[in-house]
Amino acid sequence: MTNIQIPSGLIDNHIELFRVPGKMMGTHSGTVKEFFDLPKPFLLVMDAKMHSNPSTIMALNAAGFKTNNAKLEKFAECNYSAFDFVADFKEGNLSDAEYHECGYRGECPMEGIVCGFFKANGHIITPFEIEMIKLLATEDTLPVIAEKLQVCKNTFEVKKQRLFEKLRVLSRARLVAVCYDFQILTLSLCS
Repeated sequence: MTNIQIPSGLIDNHIELFRVPGKMMGTHSGTVKEFFDLPKPFLLVMDAKMHSNPSTIMALNAAGFKTNNAKLEKFAECNYSAFDFVADFKEGNLSDAEYHECGYRGECPMEGIVCGFFKANGHIITPFEIEMIKLLATEDTLPVIAEKLQVCKNTFEVKKQRLFEKLRVLSRARLVAVCYDFQILTLSLCS
């Protein structure tokens, strides 16, 4: 039997957001819609979440987003543009922010302010841990990874163990599988 995954919103009333060049889109009720054509209750919840943190609004203003719609679309992009199989909006609630490689990671002045830090199992996965995950997905030995991360082997082992606890994994292979599911890793990173 084949297990077919269908993105949320294609066969239900949930919403799954994604980005195409120049704009945000979403799947809902079997169709693909532009961001501002999605149901008003969803847009109101997204707007309330954006406005719940004054630092988010300040960062978006400082970045030059003038209208509320421009801010709202950027907020959605920064937090929900990973096209996965988990609904971003379900039963009136927004999910936690998703991890996606936006191309500005590590350089964006709004990182961690507009985009929420990625959470897994209720734990924040830090940018250092994301980098550690990417290196653990390679064939590099643990001492080589520690050197690349510029930490001593003992510090690396402590950080690796804490990461394994956060992700509820016991092995490097399982870490890779879980992080592929979370879209921290993609096929191109693993090959």
